[in-house]
Amino acid sequence: MSLQQFLARVKVPDEYLEFGKEITLTHTEVVPVSAEVYWSGFDDYFHLQHFVGMHENMTTIKGDGGVGTVIEFDFLGGRTQEELVQKDDAAKIWAIAMLGSNPIFTSYLATVKVDEDTSETAKVTMSIKGIFALKDYNMRRGQIAFTRYMLRNRINEIMAVIADAKGNVLHFDFDVDCSFTKLWETVSDWESISWVMNSTGVEVVPDYQANDLRRKIFFGPHFTEERLVQTIDKPASLTYEFGRNDRMGVLHYRGKLELVKINERKTNVKYTTYITPQPGADPKTTIKALMEPRFKWIQATFAEKPKSLPGHAQKKSVKTSAIVTKLIDDCILSKGFLAEGAEVFLEHTEVVPVSADEYWSGFQDFVQLQLYLEGHERVKVLKGYGEVGTVVSFYYDPTDLAEGQREMKLVEKDDSTRTWRVQEASPNELYKSYEMAIKVSGTTTASVTISARFVSAIKNADDRRNDIAYHKVHLLGATVRDVLNFVVAEKIGRKHRIDEEVDISRDKLWGIMGNFNDVTWIPNASFAQVSGDSKNITFSNDPNCFGGHGNVDARLVWYDSSDWLMVLEYTGRMPTKFYREKIQLFSTGPNKTRVTYEYTALPDKDETGETFDKWFIPTITNRVAYLKKMFEDEFDDGDHDVSPSGPPSGPPVFPKGAYSTLAQGRVNAPVKEVWKVFRPFGKDCLEYWKIYESMKIEPPGKDVVGCVRSFVTSKTGSHIKERLEWRDDINHVEIYSMLSMTPPPPVTMSNVYTTITMTEVGEKETEVKFECTFDVSVSFAVSRIQDNQKGAYMACINGLQQLFHSEVGTLEVVVGSAADLARTDGWFDADPYVVVAVNDGKPVTTKVCSATQKPIWDERFQLPVTSRTRNVIFTVLDRDTVGQDDIMGTANVNLDELTSGKEKKMALDVQGGGTLNVRLYLKMHDKPKEPEGEKLVTSLAIPFLAPVAQSELDAIRNEFTNLITSFLGPGQKYEYVYMQRLRTHPDVPLEEYPAACVPMPTQEMFTPHKAGRLMQRLMEFIGSQAQIMVRLAQVKGLWDPWKANFSGYLPANERLIEEWQKDEEFCRQYLQGINPMVVALCKDQSRIPAEMLGLKGQGKTTLQLMEENRLFIVDYAPMLGVPATPGKFFYAPIVLMYKEELAGGKSRLNMLGIQLTRDKGKNEVYSPESAKTQPNKYMFAKMHVVSADNNVHQFLYHLGYTHLGMEPLVVAMHTHLPPDHPIHRLLLPHFRDTIGINYLARHSLVSRIFPITDPMFATSTVGGLVMFLNEWRKYNFMDMAFPEELKRRGFDEARSDGLEGYFYRDDGFKLWNVYKTYVTGMVNHAYADDRAVQADKALQEFCKMTEGPGQLNGFPREIPTKKLLIDCLTNIIFNVSAQHSAINFPQYDYYSFIPNRPAQLSSPMPDGPNDMLQSAVLEALPPPQFTSLQVLLSYMLSMPSQTAITGVEAMKEVYPDVHERFNTQLLDLSKEIKARNEGLKGEGKVAYTYLDPENVAMSIDI
Repeated sequence: MSLQQFLARVKVPDEYLEFGKEITLTHTEVVPVSAEVYWSGFDDYFHLQHFVGMHENMTTIKGDGGVGTVIEFDFLGGRTQEELVQKDDAAKIWAIAMLGSNPIFTSYLATVKVDEDTSETAKVTMSIKGIFALKDYNMRRGQIAFTRYMLRNRINEIMAVIADAKGNVLHFDFDVDCSFTKLWETVSDWESISWVMNSTGVEVVPDYQANDLRRKIFFGPHFTEERLVQTIDKPASLTYEFGRNDRMGVLHYRGKLELVKINERKTNVKYTTYITPQPGADPKTTIKALMEPRFKWIQATFAEKPKSLPGHAQKKSVKTSAIVTKLIDDCILSKGFLAEGAEVFLEHTEVVPVSADEYWSGFQDFVQLQLYLEGHERVKVLKGYGEVGTVVSFYYDPTDLAEGQREMKLVEKDDSTRTWRVQEASPNELYKSYEMAIKVSGTTTASVTISARFVSAIKNADDRRNDIAYHKVHLLGATVRDVLNFVVAEKIGRKHRIDEEVDISRDKLWGIMGNFNDVTWIPNASFAQVSGDSKNITFSNDPNCFGGHGNVDARLVWYDSSDWLMVLEYTGRMPTKFYREKIQLFSTGPNKTRVTYEYTALPDKDETGETFDKWFIPTITNRVAYLKKMFEDEFDDGDHDVSPSGPPSGPPVFPKGAYSTLAQGRVNAPVKEVWKVFRPFGKDCLEYWKIYESMKIEPPGKDVVGCVRSFVTSKTGSHIKERLEWRDDINHVEIYSMLSMTPPPPVTMSNVYTTITMTEVGEKETEVKFECTFDVSVSFAVSRIQDNQKGAYMACINGLQQLFHSEVGTLEVVVGSAADLARTDGWFDADPYVVVAVNDGKPVTTKVCSATQKPIWDERFQLPVTSRTRNVIFTVLDRDTVGQDDIMGTANVNLDELTSGKEKKMALDVQGGGTLNVRLYLKMHDKPKEPEGEKLVTSLAIPFLAPVAQSELDAIRNEFTNLITSFLGPGQKYEYVYMQRLRTHPDVPLEEYPAACVPMPTQEMFTPHKAGRLMQRLMEFIGSQAQIMVRLAQVKGLWDPWKANFSGYLPANERLIEEWQKDEEFCRQYLQGINPMVVALCKDQSRIPAEMLGLKGQGKTTLQLMEENRLFIVDYAPMLGVPATPGKFFYAPIVLMYKEELAGGKSRLNMLGIQLTRDKGKNEVYSPESAKTQPNKYMFAKMHVVSADNNVHQFLYHLGYTHLGMEPLVVAMHTHLPPDHPIHRLLLPHFRDTIGINYLARHSLVSRIFPITDPMFATSTVGGLVMFLNEWRKYNFMDMAFPEELKRRGFDEARSDGLEGYFYRDDGFKLWNVYKTYVTGMVNHAYADDRAVQADKALQEFCKMTEGPGQLNGFPREIPTKKLLIDCLTNIIFNVSAQHSAINFPQYDYYSFIPNRPAQLSSPMPDGPNDMLQSAVLEALPPPQFTSLQVLLSYMLSMPSQTAITGVEAMKEVYPDVHERFNTQLLDLSKEIKARNEGLKGEGKVAYTYLDPENVAMSIDI
């Protein structure tokens, strides 16, 4: 139970809840010190205020600590003042009053009175008298409950003040190798004691009457009782206290635990204790002796090991199975090996089933071999490329005990003696010295001897012993077989891979497959007998099971639960000389897992590989397919009870209420599919039940009968709890009861039980019925309750229907004849035909009637009608033998005009001239209805426009109401608000984002002219899209469907459409396209994946190109860790490009290669060389790269770093810099419309309710927001300044990188210099020296607000010098003008042709040696008719600004010389860029216009 959950249940008297009423809250507490001692806590006013948790950045306005002293401090994003109004030493009364008001209080007076209780105790009474300013009922109730709770805390806080004054304080400070999130989630949970050493249990003790939340922590038969004082998420702290403790020798103890994130894997912990000692006791020594071991225990218990594969979901690392662990434990070692500093020598010999020459071939490629050695993770080549002297680094992670970074050097490779030897390049934390040698002998069968000689550096004796044992029982033999596996897979070419998606959560599937004893997932396996690291599997005598062999032996080679990976080798009665399989599980959704099955197999000598493959590959394929069938009917959702329920005892008997509510409807999908979606009882319901703000299952979080879910309604904000009483998966029945509602309804409800029954109506239709029975205290409220319940139930049914867009009816269309059609070819008769389409379906076409204006077709079509169908559209065209067919006119019929089951004859007026005669017969299986409850607003019946949830419109309307109301008030404030978590993903802490401005101030609303331009742009798009279905029906070429978007106001980028598949164009876009932010000069070999070192460009190797300053890299690491969305596939690619040298001293950027994955082992590389045999795969790999780039560009560089990142500056400027302040004057034009456009984005693109980016992007909305959150935590405003950011990527103003055509770099530096000159002129006029800057209080408050509550990371908290001020202001202006323009305005040019930059792809890269089909590439792209949203957004966001930087006049009146110079430099730069661009056009190249000052917007206004 959290403090928030406790307070939600505390009863607050009704008389306190009236808005605007003055109330008094009082609490009395007896404290274990005398009245005189307690009163001493009020001696030093400033010392006391230091302990008040919410008084941040406190300053003294007046006074020296006596009565009349006024202080000011930060409070909820603003500043609040308090005055000490009374301090009566005789009566021992102390009182403070708030001056003015704040967001919580209109007024308050806090009073403390101290009375003597006994000679050793005091009775303290604290009261707060005031008026709460919160208009929202729930917020007001919550704050009153919190304030009452804090009265006792404030009384006991004086005990800490006294302890601090007397020096009775202990401080502990230590670091834990654990992520901040994991540690804080553990510590902040009041029910969690996993961080308390030796604890055996916990009992949370909430006392709702006394308003007290305690817990008992048990240590065997004994326990300690603690009281929760407070938990604060930011900065993270937990404070608790307890009373007398004789073991410690204290009368009162308060502990405060504070956590600070150091990096992703390290957290700093500060622990402070405030002690009131018992008379004569000195508890410090006792407490220190108790606490220090506890903190060491926390360090050891919570230490996390490095993640073996960044970017994949992690679970607790279990690198070895219990089987291998037991072998290690049972291993007998020489005592001489175990001493610290002893040299260890181990040797192992094994015969392998290939010739000595074949086996030795595995050592010819040192680098590639490293990728096959299990336990070698994140392999990098530091020096060389396979020759003697080559050094590789890797993270060595073979067991749970010994792991760390290592560097290995190849010191010998002797082909004559077949000897291979490597050594540790330098001592490390694992080994002081280390050498491994392998010698190969024999002829047709190789005998391999491997030895390891090392001196361990591991300090812990047990860990050292286990590492030595691991070498002996496993590592040496496994390495021999790893090399064999490399030879069979790469040298002999006997590897194969199969992928299959299974309908079950990864955790559950791993629980089966990862259990070495479990063989239920292997078809026809009867049982297994396990011995050591091997098991003997018995099969039924089935010819499909390994050729009919009854038993096979399987040996465990590798096991890694953190990567859901297992490697097995099969021996014994197998039709192979060598067989190894690698199984890895990837989560693709809550209930879906992709099983990747790789194997290498060497057939028996009497069977050819071709013959072997004919029967063996189908056998293994069948084995993997068996998994899919095995779980196809499973219901699983992670923590859910997945066993189909329906005990014979039947559903529980519950009291039937006197009243009932019934709601029912049909969903057009099979009952099994509907039940599978509906079944989860927790947050998954939000996917279809959209009237709820949030929903979760309360701890322990298991979705089983008896669990309780809590949720908040979107419209009223009510907090409701329901318990799952019954679930029957066979008959599809669920029963739940309502436990509580906060605030309670005006009438008392009881016995509220809801039964949901799903019944199969047909193969593809399900009836869903809700029935609720209840009792109510007064009958007049029944109808209102029934209306509300029915609305909620219908919202569920309609939400389910929205998930299944199956056919709901058919429309039979007879296209008869036409008359008086318009002529399109002068006097010549037309050759007319008709294209018919429903607005969300595939069009059909009639025959062509030649040379007539009165055609008769008389053709019949049957079109499917889905739940989203609204219109049927007829387009009459004239067939032309040359060129595009002409449109003669269109006609439109709304389905609402038709009646199901009745034919309707219609003579339609053709827009363009003439009449079209049709007959329409609509037959609905279930006629589409407007949803009740949560209604959907469909815009303009255009299929690509996603529906907008009514709750989002409600949110906008409420804010707009506040906006209008503010006109009547004294004025408006610019205030911060933090982004709310997505309703569907409440676990993502979006409140860490930069602060936003809500409600939107009136002056930030778009002008009518701006709103009109946006509407004009939208209507231009709609007008251009009107005939898209017709153009789709006319396509001829392979890529023509995606050209159908271009028409009318939407011009096509013909050059791009012609060139986009070429490598040169692909690379050019990194320099001159939409995202010039990711390419970097590569000077560090360790950044290059080992698999890519073999690439060549112009005859030079990757390393040679790097040495010549010609190698460039793009690393999409931000895509790592982004959660996957079912049906969408993306990677975190690494791209290598090089500077291609051309004739005449020219050069250009060109492709070297692409690596999409970062898996363990070898990763596929796609290059121009591989394109010669696999051109479609290569093209598809490039598509995956640009898809990743698309997501990174939009969520990180565009939305994140510019739009969201700059908004805190706007709010801080309006809050602290008065209008006549020179910096206000300077920045004001650069902040124009930023808040308005961001407001629009938050309610549409990334709406927390219905984000329209969700279906568009590969990452979905939540993935994009998670990506930005991860990167924002590392963001630093000053480090991201243009020159610094370019420098970090290897570029400078002098162009020392040698890259031609990087105009973002060239124009950007010139524009940066113009800005800096401009800002310098202003600063020199406004500030005489550094002291004047320091003395500018408004400026310093602006900085504090931006860096603090504004959460703009890296912004200076104070600016002490003119230089820093110039750099900071230049950075601001560049970011909001030039930077945003460079990454925003190219969107239509590059995004509008979808194949060039798809926002998502629906299939992963295919495996295997063969090329993929071109049709598979096309199918992976979004269908042309559903890509209009991407085109629309690119068209809208590329709307040219009407406020270019050349129009800035901020300094014209105050510093005219500064203005004149700025304007002149901008115009000169514009002329220079235009002249350069004309030259480019003359050479047939692409002009770069985006940083021409005449095209640069002065602000983020679109």
